Amino acid sequence: MPQATSRFFIYLLLITLFIACKQKVIKTTGDVHVDQHIDSLIRIGKKYPNSNIDSLLRVSRKLTAIAISTSNKKALVYGEVYLAQYYWLSGDHKKSMEEALKCLNNVEKWNIKQAYPYIYTIIGNLHKENANYQLAFSCVQSGLYWAQMNKDTNAIISMINLKAMFIQTRCEALKMPLNDTSINLQLNALKIAESSPKFEELRVALFDNIAQYYIDNKNYKNAISYGNQGVALALKYNRQRSLTYGYNWLGKAWYQLGDKQKGLDYLNKALEIARNLKEPYREMEINEDLYHFYSKNGDYKTAVDFDARSQQILDSLRVHMNEKQMSELQLQYETGKKNKEIAQMSRARQIENKQILIISGISILLIIFFIILILQYRIIWHHNHAIKKSNEKKDQALGDIAFIQAHELRKPLASIMGMVNVIKAMDYRVDPESIAKLDEASKELDAKIHAVLTHIKEAE
Repeated sequence: MPQATSRFFIYLLLITLFIACKQKVIKTTGDVHVDQHIDSLIRIGKKYPNSNIDSLLRVSRKLTAIAISTSNKKALVYGEVYLAQYYWLSGDHKKSMEEALKCLNNVEKWNIKQAYPYIYTIIGNLHKENANYQLAFSCVQSGLYWAQMNKDTNAIISMINLKAMFIQTRCEALKMPLNDTSINLQLNALKIAESSPKFEELRVALFDNIAQYYIDNKNYKNAISYGNQGVALALKYNRQRSLTYGYNWLGKAWYQLGDKQKGLDYLNKALEIARNLKEPYREMEINEDLYHFYSKNGDYKTAVDFDARSQQILDSLRVHMNEKQMSELQLQYETGKKNKEIAQMSRARQIENKQILIISGISILLIIFFIILILQYRIIWHHNHAIKKSNEKKDQALGDIAFIQAHELRKPLASIMGMVNVIKAMDYRVDPESIAKLDEASKELDAKIHAVLTHIKEAE
C-alpha cells in the first residue's frame, strides 16, 4: 500500500511538471509570434508609399492595440511613429508634432534606439515645411547620429539624403543656389546605396532629389537621366509616393526642354497618384506646378482653376502653423525634458550626498575603532611589560630568598639546634653562657627572617 501511494505521487508530480513545461513552451511560442507580428507590421508601415495614407493609420492602430493588450513598448512607439507620420502627410502639422514629441519622449524613456532616425525624420520635415531650418538640421543631425550608433545603413543613407534635401530646400527658399552643396551629400549617399543590391530601393529617393537639384540648376538633361532611374525603381518596388516626385521632376524637365505636352502628361500622372494616395499636401504642390505651367502657356483659365484647387486644399489643411508655434512645441518638450533631467540630477545628487555622508560616517567610525584598537594594544603591551618586569623581580627575589635560606639562615638555625642538643645533654641544666649564645642565635635568625620579608615586599 505505501509503495502504491508513493508511485501515485510520483506520477502526479511528473504530470504536473509536464503540463507546466508545456504551458511555458506555449507562452514562449506565443511571445515569439507576437514579436514577429509586430516586426511584420513595422515593415509594412515603413512601406507606406505603396498605398494611401489610410493604410498607415490602420497599421498604427494595430500596433497600438497590440501594445495595450501585451504592454509591448516597441509596438506602442512604432504605433506613435506611424500616427505622427499619418498626421504629417495628411497636413495636420500641429497634431503631427504633438504625437512626434510624445513618441520621442517614449523612445528616450524606454531606450528604443532603432526608432530614433524615423521620429527625427518626421520632426525635421515638420520644421523644414515651416521654414525653421535651424531646428530641421538639428533633427537630421540627431537622426544621423542614432543611425550611425545603431549601425543601420538604411537609416544612414536616408538621413544623409534628408540632410541634402534640407540644404537644397533652404537654398531654394533663400534664393541662394550657389551655396547649394546638397549634390555632394546626395552623390555620396548614392554611392553607399549602390554598394549593395540590398540598398537598391533606397536609391529611389536619391535619384528623385538629384533630379530636383539639376532642375533647380537648369541642367535638364541630367534631371531627366536621374528622374528616369528613379521612376524605374519606384515602379519596380511600387513606391507610389516616390512616383509623384519622379513624374513631377520629369514633367518640369521636359517642359523646360520644349516638349510641353510630355511635361504636362507627367505632371498629370503625378497628380492622379497623389489623389489616389490621399496626400493633400502633395496634391497641393503639384497643382501649384500645373498653375505655373498653364500660366506660361497662356492658358489662364486652366491656370486659375489649378490655382483655386491648390488654394482650396491649402485652406483645408492645418499647415498654417508659423515658425514660432512649431518652435514653441519643440521648446516645451525640450524644457520639460531639461526639467526632468534637472530633477533626476537633483535626486542623483541627493543620493550621492547621502552616500558620501554614510561613507564618511563609516570611515570616521573605522578610524575611531582603529585608534581604540591601537590604544588598547598599547595598554595591554604596557600591562604585559609591567607584569613581565614584576615577574622578573619576583624571580630574582625568590632566587635571593632561596640563597638566604640555603646559606644565611642555616648558620643561626644550626647554632640554635646545637645549643638545644647541648642543653638536652646536660639534663636541661643551662648555664648563662649557653643561654646567651642561644639568645644571640635566635636574634640573628629573626633578623634574617625580617630581611627575607623585606625582600619579598620590595619584589611585589
